[in-house]
Amino acid sequence: QAIVYEGVSWSGFENEPMKLRASYPSDVKKATLVHELGHRFLLRIPKTKEIDEHRVLFLVLYDIWESLYGRDFADRMVEIEKKRKGLYDYESAWKWALSMSKGERAAKFKALRESAGKDKASLWNDAAPNNSFDRSGIQPCLHAL
Repeated sequence: QAIVYEGVSWSGFENEPMKLRASYPSDVKKATLVHELGHRFLLRIPKTKEIDEHRVLFLVLYDIWESLYGRDFADRMVEIEKKRKGLYDYESAWKWALSMSKGERAAKFKALRESAGKDKASLWNDAAPNNSFDRSGIQPCLHAL
């Protein structure tokens, strides 16, 4: 379940619905849906002192956006997210994630996932570490946008 409203987007939790901002342009809506779904899918990935929930997400989010919509889209969405201020320091988290190569991000994500136990860590199973993304589950949602 998701609520489209005029407010801060949020992934929701368990039975709490996802909330998505209504006024975003179409591309930002798509990116935000993938971002918020990512939070839900990665909930059980362990965090560390250095790696909070956004840094875990940003280890894979750029590559998912690139796989779904291309490099230009991913680059534009990173720049939009980096400009968001107030609730979280998106700029430093994106700089941290993108200071690593695609392979380094994948290796770091894989290590975090394995520390949680592969079967319990993610609904994506093997998708993120090898940087391929199964679009079948998300495509109906994206087409609705």
